[in-house]
Amino acid sequence: MPENDDYENFLVVDDSEANRLLLSFMLQELGYQTDEAENGEKAVEMALEFDYSAIFMDINMPIMDGSEATETLRSINFDKPIFACSAEDNSNKIKQLINLGFTDFICKPIEPQKVKGLLEKNSITPEKTNPLNDENYQHKLDQLSKRFVENIPVILTKIDRAVEKKSIADLKRIGHKLKGTASQFGFDRVAKIGRDIEAAINKSKIPLAIEKAIFLKAELNKIRESKQ
Repeated sequence: MPENDDYENFLVVDDSEANRLLLSFMLQELGYQTDEAENGEKAVEMALEFDYSAIFMDINMPIMDGSEATETLRSINFDKPIFACSAEDNSNKIKQLINLGFTDFICKPIEPQKVKGLLEKNSITPEKTNPLNDENYQHKLDQLSKRFVENIPVILTKIDRAVEKKSIADLKRIGHKLKGTASQFGFDRVAKIGRDIEAAINKSKIPLAIEKAIFLKAELNKIRESKQ
């Protein structure tokens, strides 16, 4: 929790642990302190208890999503910057996010220069700024990429459950999440299939989404086997 007033303190909110760890690492490399929350409800609680300089808020999360959390915080006069973090690429939807109370938007996959540029654009600078070290960043990326691969069995189980229960909402959530997370760690094929699933569901092409889910499982299994 925030302890040192000499540094800016940020809250990183995402239901993906890997995403939280990577963004927190980027911010720490820039000289900031960070805390983490796994959903919007927890983020609201922490933002009310601690004096954060800004919040990086994922959009699609369980329990309370980022949009609801941001609306809640704005309704109780939280006036610090809240940055939407999402793989969303629809300009109209991005505008809607800004209208909900977000200060700005950063698109996944999130990279060090994107973070630095976003902060500079919004006139946020720490008292101490460390240079972004490409070697350190790549090492962290490799660590979290390995963790993503280790988590593939969990993702496969979620896909099976969504298909078995015919839960289109869950399947869309999986597709959207992988669209951002997988590309963050270089698994572009997985990210593309995740994007295709989300797009198919948005167009009410459910059989196509199910077919893409099968392709997604095959691609994830291929990655897992190649890393063993």
